Amino acid sequence: MALTVPTHPLIVALKVWRPRWFDGVALAVGSMAPDLAYALDGFNLPVWKMSHGLRSFVFWCVPLTMVLTWLIRWAAPVVAGHLPSAGPLALRDYGVLGHSRHPLVVSCWSALIGAVSHLLLDFAELHLPMVENVLHVLGFAGLLALMAHIGRRRLLIQWHGEPPLRPSRPLPFWAVTVAVAVPLAALLPLLPGAELMHTTGNRLLIVAGLALLTAAVVTTRLRATPPVNA
Repeated sequence: MALTVPTHPLIVALKVWRPRWFDGVALAVGSMAPDLAYALDGFNLPVWKMSHGLRSFVFWCVPLTMVLTWLIRWAAPVVAGHLPSAGPLALRDYGVLGHSRHPLVVSCWSALIGAVSHLLLDFAELHLPMVENVLHVLGFAGLLALMAHIGRRRLLIQWHGEPPLRPSRPLPFWAVTVAVAVPLAALLPLLPGAELMHTTGNRLLIVAGLALLTAAVVTTRLRATPPVNA
């Protein structure tokens, strides 16, 4: 199957093509949403039917995408402010996602398109298994090229304005990130289904997301806490 990251999120190219028509965050998350259900492998749940069937669009993919899109937008200014600029990738520009807004119908539409693109690509691979490794290579190269294109042209700033200026606290931010990510990652081999690469891979994505979200919450609270006078 195509990798959850980076192959499926290439659908974000639609945002570059027609910025006002699509919510880029919802496109990306929607394209990964079906595979995120693999984190539940081994818990006696109908994971495939729940996330890759026709009903999944209504009961799994779109609702999950909308929740994760909201969380990503909330955390984006803090997380991006602690990333390196990374040259042409301009990673700090992604902080502007915290202030970008789309009509609800655009976000839902984008989430649905992302999920549909995922299932169509999986369906194609089931019938053409020989292209799987080619898609892995194209996915890595394609997503990197897409991000470099967005970064070099500063498209995020063109679409949404300058990212917010937030004072960074690198020591607590990264300390919390590591403190959350390391023990959770250490537990993954003990979970049911850990022997499945796609299951453990998606669990690692969730662990990374939880660690960064927790670090954003802690850093925001630290910034909001007034200094204590001696």
